[in-house]
Amino acid sequence: MNNILGIMTHRIARPESFRRHAQSALAEKFDGVVVFTPRDVDLEQRQIRGCLFQDGSWTRKTVPYPKINMDIGFYPPALTARASLVKKSKQLRFTGYGLGNKCKIQSHLHGSSVLQPLLLPTEQITNAQQFIKFLKKHGSVMLKPINGWGGRGIIRVSIEKEHFVIQRDGMRKQILPSAQLDSYIWSVLKKGRHLMQKWIDIRNKNGKVFDIRALMQKKDEGNWKMTGMAVREGMKDKITSNIKSGGDAYKVADYLEREFGSEKGEALTKSIVEVAEYIPEFVEKSYNSRLSELGIDLAVDTSGRLWLIEINIKPGKMIIRRLHGKKAWEQCLHIPYQYARNLSVKK
Repeated sequence: MNNILGIMTHRIARPESFRRHAQSALAEKFDGVVVFTPRDVDLEQRQIRGCLFQDGSWTRKTVPYPKINMDIGFYPPALTARASLVKKSKQLRFTGYGLGNKCKIQSHLHGSSVLQPLLLPTEQITNAQQFIKFLKKHGSVMLKPINGWGGRGIIRVSIEKEHFVIQRDGMRKQILPSAQLDSYIWSVLKKGRHLMQKWIDIRNKNGKVFDIRALMQKKDEGNWKMTGMAVREGMKDKITSNIKSGGDAYKVADYLEREFGSEKGEALTKSIVEVAEYIPEFVEKSYNSRLSELGIDLAVDTSGRLWLIEINIKPGKMIIRRLHGKKAWEQCLHIPYQYARNLSVKK
C-alpha cells in the first residue's frame, strides 16, 4: 500500500471521473490512487478513508497515509479550514502547498524589488467608505473575491460623471446614483471577503480584453520549466479574458507584435518569459514552502506597460489544448505525476 498516490479534492461525486488521474499515476509506476476529501483524513490515526483505484476497479477503503499526495481541490468556505489543517500535517506529504488568499500572495510579491513595479495598487476591502475612497482615487476599480478563481465574481466599478457604473461579465451595465453605492458594496461584502484593484485598460485594438497566462511546472527532478504560454482574449464587451466563457487563445509573440509592433512586441514577450521564470523560485523561497506548478497571469495595458495580475497554484490548462492541441495538453496534465513519483522515492 506504500506505492499508492493520494489525491485530495473537494468532492467525489463519481470515483470514475478520476480515471484519468489514476491512469497518469499508473503510467508513473504507482500501484494505484486513493482519492479523498479533507474530511476523509483521520489525523489521529494517520489514515484515509477514500476511494481506492487498484487492479482496475474502485473500492471504498481505509488506507495508511500515502508517501506522497496531490491536492487538486477547489474548496468551498465550509471546507477551507479543514483542508488547511490537513495540509499542515507533517506526516501527510504533498507535492505542493497553498499560498493563502490573493491579498497574502500580493504581500509576498511586494517583497521582490523585481516584481514591485509590476504590481497594481491592491487592498482588501473592509468597508464601503474605504472602497469609495479607493475608487475616487483611481476612477475605475476591479472587485474580486479574495479566494476566487477562474474569473468568477469579478466586478468592475467606475465613476462616470455623477454616477457609478457596475459591470459584470454577461450582464448589462448597471447605473447607480452615488447614494446607492454604499449599500451596493455592503451587499457584495456580505457574500464574502473581497479585494479591490486598480483597473487598467488591457483591451486590444478591437476592444477585447486580453491577458497572458504562463504555465510553470516542476519537471520530475524538481526543476522549473515553462510548459506553455498563451494570450487569452475575451469576447467583445467582457471585462475578463476567461476562455471558458467564450474567449480564445493565441501565440504570445505574434499577438503582441501585431498589437504593439515588431520591436515592442518582441521586448514584451522576452520580459514576460523572464518574469514567469523568476517567480516560482522567488515564491518558494518567500513562503519557505514547496510548489508543484504555477499559473502566472500578466497583462499589457494600451500604453504597452507590463503588469503582473496574479499567480495561482492550481492553474487551468485548457489554453494549452486550444493553442497547441490535445497531445501538448495531455503532457502538461501528466507532468505533476512525474514530479509526484520523484518525491515518493525521496524521504
